[in-house]
Amino acid sequence: MEGDSPRFETEKLGRIKLTLPVQGMTCASCVLRVEKALSGVKGVEKAVVNLATESATVEIVPNFVDLSVLKSAVEDAGYKVIDTADEVEALKAESEERLRHYRNLWKKFGVGAALALPILTGSMPELFPFVKLIPRQLVDGVMMLLTIPILFYVGGQFFKGFWVALKHRTADMNTLVAVGTSSAFIYSSVATIWPELFESTGKAAQVYFDTSAVIIVLILLGKILEAKAKWKSSEAVRKLLALQPSAVHLILNGEETDVPLTAVQVGSVLRVKPGERIPVDATVTDGFSTVDESALTGESIPVERTVGSSVLGGTVCLDGSLVLRAEKIGKESFISRMAALVEEAQTTKPPVQRLADKIASIFVPAVMVAAILSAALWALLGPSPVLVHSLMAFVAVLIIACPCALGLATPTAIMVGTGRGAEMGILVRGSDALEQAGKITSVVFDKTGTLTVGEMRVAEIMVRDGITDNELLGLAVLAEVNSDHPIAKAVVEEAKRRALVAGAVVSSGFRNYSGKGVEVNVRDTKESSILRVGRLEFVTEQTGEDEVKLFAEQVFAQAEELAATVLFVSRGSALLGAILVSDYIREGAVETVRSMKKLDLKVSLLTGDGEAAAKRVASLLGVDNFFANVAPDGKFKSVRQLQDSGEIVAFVGDGVNDAPALAQADLGIAMASGTDIAIEASDITLVRNDLNLVPLSVGLSRRTLRVIKQNLFWAFFYNVILIPLAAGALYPVTGWQLNPMIASVAMALSSVSVVSNSLRLKKLSARP
Repeated sequence: MEGDSPRFETEKLGRIKLTLPVQGMTCASCVLRVEKALSGVKGVEKAVVNLATESATVEIVPNFVDLSVLKSAVEDAGYKVIDTADEVEALKAESEERLRHYRNLWKKFGVGAALALPILTGSMPELFPFVKLIPRQLVDGVMMLLTIPILFYVGGQFFKGFWVALKHRTADMNTLVAVGTSSAFIYSSVATIWPELFESTGKAAQVYFDTSAVIIVLILLGKILEAKAKWKSSEAVRKLLALQPSAVHLILNGEETDVPLTAVQVGSVLRVKPGERIPVDATVTDGFSTVDESALTGESIPVERTVGSSVLGGTVCLDGSLVLRAEKIGKESFISRMAALVEEAQTTKPPVQRLADKIASIFVPAVMVAAILSAALWALLGPSPVLVHSLMAFVAVLIIACPCALGLATPTAIMVGTGRGAEMGILVRGSDALEQAGKITSVVFDKTGTLTVGEMRVAEIMVRDGITDNELLGLAVLAEVNSDHPIAKAVVEEAKRRALVAGAVVSSGFRNYSGKGVEVNVRDTKESSILRVGRLEFVTEQTGEDEVKLFAEQVFAQAEELAATVLFVSRGSALLGAILVSDYIREGAVETVRSMKKLDLKVSLLTGDGEAAAKRVASLLGVDNFFANVAPDGKFKSVRQLQDSGEIVAFVGDGVNDAPALAQADLGIAMASGTDIAIEASDITLVRNDLNLVPLSVGLSRRTLRVIKQNLFWAFFYNVILIPLAAGALYPVTGWQLNPMIASVAMALSSVSVVSNSLRLKKLSARP
């Protein structure tokens, strides 16, 4: 794999996945041709091509297939691969090429429209009487000359595609357009140059230059709309990668130098100044600043970052200067990993696409046969002039049946749906996961770190006679303020929240007894004594009170119900009380459970806590089912238990020990704040710690699937109804034959309707 390097390359289960930008595809038949070409390369395990994003995703055996062989296979099939060693540059080059193509199509459309206008005028002497003053053969000759550049310049891409398909003995949308418009042009040219061939039959020569010209221009307009959709397709990815600055301040040997981002290596020391974007994922080694992370996490409130803090590339350093040590760069960075997830989702195919692919493989040949049969029937049974009616039916069937809508039905919806998801903070690993999310019947939440914050907070204070809650907490802080333990910090934070002050009590002589607790000497105006905070056995070594046992039983019973850790507090020989510290329910968790139920989803809670604690948390959240006393390595068994009962299960978690359950579930959903292994094992990653994104993920999936089915239905329904009309099915009853120009309008509108219907997903509410 030396030399060129494709965009987004990951190795999984002994396979390497490559994404190659492919130019020149126009319809579902092109997709199948490229897939067939890539699948035919020895060492390729799987090839999936996406029309909307103009890309091919290929899974290959490592060190077995050279990229140049894949590129040759695509080029031999008549298409082009854009490739560059840097993923950001690749995406930029792809975007620029799509924009260039989009503008070029507009240029051609302008030329075509300008030339088609006089052709239409010359074809309608009834509407423009002055045309009758000009000799008919001269008018026809001018129209023929004006049609030539429309066919071969404005519509050149269709004829080029037709020739490529012909060389490979296949047919696609270009075949239908090229054969249809050229047939009308050749017939009309013969009628213009040798009108006597037709006049000898007693009928005036008819020309259809307007048919050829207008069809090309209208189809090109449809291609413009498609090109715009393709150009916009990777907008979410481009926006993500654009967050990285192109240049950075590198500190080397004490000197600060501006270098390109590509020069940064793991371990490089960088400086970021106020107002600048942080270039890579890094650790702060010096300085302090508030950082705006809204572009990545959606959180509008800036966060404080100082020495030891981790920062993400693409976030903004607001009001201070930071010195950073680069930790993750390039494809390993958070931005690139998110971009890869979005890209993968947009380039994979959901199972619902398989039916469309099968139909597309036989669609164009079937249309060609239908057009020939229509022409033959008109030639045998039609009224005079037979040749004219036969030609009109032949062209109309070819034009109206262009498979653009069929090819765009699924990928445009996937493209817009996953893009909208990325905007909301929902990163879908693949479109099959997006489809699976819509089928979920049951959701299992891991408690700690998911439904709860994963941080300790004082849940309850239990005191004995003669002391208040605040007095007990104020004394405990005198000892815990000297400790860095998370539980100690929870006690100190609670004291700050209550705005407690030390008063007349002072402390000294802090001592830490590992695994037991801490003690300090405290002194007030009355006495000096030892204050202890920690385990019951530690703090009651000097008490010797009979009532201790009864009080402790009450505390432990309450602690079990709250799933809390207990800190007992004693002063001298007196046990004063206990502070219960536990994790707390994440903000929005109750609303999330309520939203899930509105979606007719069963919600379960999974925790290692005891039965009483699990029941209490489940009750607070409104969860009907819970799994208690679950060992870290037993979470996947709970998921399997639900699956065995017939449920289609989604599991939501964030820890290393959640990875097996995330993999076992039909759909794994990981919080981006979780561990790398959890994210890798999941199908959907939530960029910010907002539980409402879980029901939003399900809602997004259901809406996207509904749009896909609508698109496929109308694409199929359109062809089933309009191909017979184009063939002339209504002529025996109404005497009406479909004009090929009307067929071209209908064909263009079919593609527009699919794209427009898919774009409705961009308006999906960010609220469940």
